[in-house]
Amino acid sequence: MTRPGTPAGEPDACPTVPFGLPAHPPRWGNLALADLRTQPMTIVPPAACSGEKSGAGEGLALSISSALGALAGLASWLIAARLLPQADVGLAAAVVSAFILIAGITQLNLGLGLIRWLPVAGCHASPLVWRSLLLIMPLSAVVGLGYVVFVPDLARTAAGADGPLPLGMCLFALASAGWGVFIVHDYILVAIGKPWWTVWRNGLFAVVRITLLLVLGTAFGAQGVVLSWVGPIVVWIAVGSLVLLVVVRRFARRSPGSGVMPSRSEVVGFLGPTATAQVGYTLLLNQVPLVVILRFGPEAGAAFFIAWQATIVLETAANYYMHPLSARWAREPGRGAELTSSSRRSILKIFLPLLTLGAVLAGPGLSIFGPGYAAAADILRLLLLGLAFRLLVVHELGVRTAAGHGMAYARLHIASTLLVLVVALVVPASPDPDPNGVGADLLPVALGYVVVQVACAAHVVLVRLRERARRGGAQTGTTSTAAP
Repeated sequence: MTRPGTPAGEPDACPTVPFGLPAHPPRWGNLALADLRTQPMTIVPPAACSGEKSGAGEGLALSISSALGALAGLASWLIAARLLPQADVGLAAAVVSAFILIAGITQLNLGLGLIRWLPVAGCHASPLVWRSLLLIMPLSAVVGLGYVVFVPDLARTAAGADGPLPLGMCLFALASAGWGVFIVHDYILVAIGKPWWTVWRNGLFAVVRITLLLVLGTAFGAQGVVLSWVGPIVVWIAVGSLVLLVVVRRFARRSPGSGVMPSRSEVVGFLGPTATAQVGYTLLLNQVPLVVILRFGPEAGAAFFIAWQATIVLETAANYYMHPLSARWAREPGRGAELTSSSRRSILKIFLPLLTLGAVLAGPGLSIFGPGYAAAADILRLLLLGLAFRLLVVHELGVRTAAGHGMAYARLHIASTLLVLVVALVVPASPDPDPNGVGADLLPVALGYVVVQVACAAHVVLVRLRERARRGGAQTGTTSTAAP
C-alpha cells in the first residue's frame, strides 16, 4: 500500500489497518482468529510490549501524580483559609469547582480512550493525540463561557470587586479550556511509557500554584485564589503541549510495526457511553460541593468543601491507580481474569489503611484550617467510610473500562454518582443556618453518600458472584469479563 505522494515501490510508512486486526493475525495465547473478530479490545502480540514498564509502576506513578495534585489542592485551601474570611474561601471554591466541572464534562473521556489506543497506535500516535486535544480545548472554552452566562456570580468573583465582568468570563473560559486537557496530558504520558513524568509535572505545578496563592491571595482575596489557578494552568498547557509534540513523535518512531488506529465505530462505541458516565462522575466531584455551598451558605459550604476535598484526594488516587489497567489489558488481553483479581487485591491493600488513617486524623487535620472547619470532622469520617465501600465500585469501573464494556461502565458510573447529587439536592437546608452547627446541618448529606456507596458496592459484589457462577464450568484462562 502506498499513499499519494509516496515514491513508487516504496512502502507506506503508516498503512491503514482496522483497529484490533493486525495485517497477518496469528494465534496468540488462547485467542484464535475468531476471537480477533469479536474481542472488544486491541489484540497485540506479547512481544510488542517487552520493553514496557510494569503495569504496577504505571498505576503507582499515576496514583502518586493525582495524589500530589489533590494534596496540593488541599494545602492551597488551607492557606486560603488562613489568609481569607471563610465566606471568601467559599466563593473562590465555587469558581474552581465550576471550571473543573466544565473541564471534566468536556474531556469526553478521551483520556481513558487514549490510554487504551495509544499503546498500539504506532505511527498513528501523533494525529490521535492532536485531534483529541484540539477537540477538547475549544469545546471546554465554549461550554465554560455558556456556564458563566447563566451563573454570572462566578465571573464576578474571577474578575474581582472592581473588574469588568467580561474579564471574569474570559478567565473562566481559559481555566476551563486549560484544565480540560491538563489531565489528558497525564494519560498520554502514561500511554507512551513516560508515567513518572506525570509526577514531576504535577509536583512542579503544585509548587508554582501554591507560591502564587501566597502572593495573590493576600493582595486580591477570592480573585487571587482564582488567578493562582488560571495562570499556571495556561502556562503548563502551552509548555506541556510543546513537550508532547516531541515525545509523542519519538514514541511513534520507536513503535514496532505500523500500528493500528481505532475505527470511528469503536471510538463512538467507547466514548459515547463512557463520556456520559464521566459527566456523572464530574458532577459528583465538583457539583456536589457547589450545590452545598449554594444551598447551605458559604460558611457551612466552605467547611463541607474542605472535608470533601480531603476525601477526593483518596478517591482520585484510587481512580488513577486503576486507569493503567486499560493499557496493560490492551497489551495482554489474554490475562484479563488475572489482571482483574490482582488489581482488586492491590487497590484494597493500598487504600483501606489510608482511609483508616484519614478517619483517625480527621479532627486534628481539619482543626488546622480553623474552628469553623473542625466542626465538619464527623462529616469527613462519614465520607471516608463511604469511600471504603466505593473502592469496590472504583475497581469494577476500571475493569469494565479495560474490557471495553462501555455501556456497563456507564450504567454503574451514572448510578453511583448521580444518586449522591440527588441527595445533596433534596436534603432539607435550614432557612437560617447556624454557623456553629455545621456538622449537624450537613450530616444528612454525608449519611446519604454512605448509603449510596454501600448499595452500589453490594450491587458490584452480587454481579461478580453471579458472573463467577456463570463462568464456573468455563475453561481456565478465559478472558471473559462480561458485565451486565
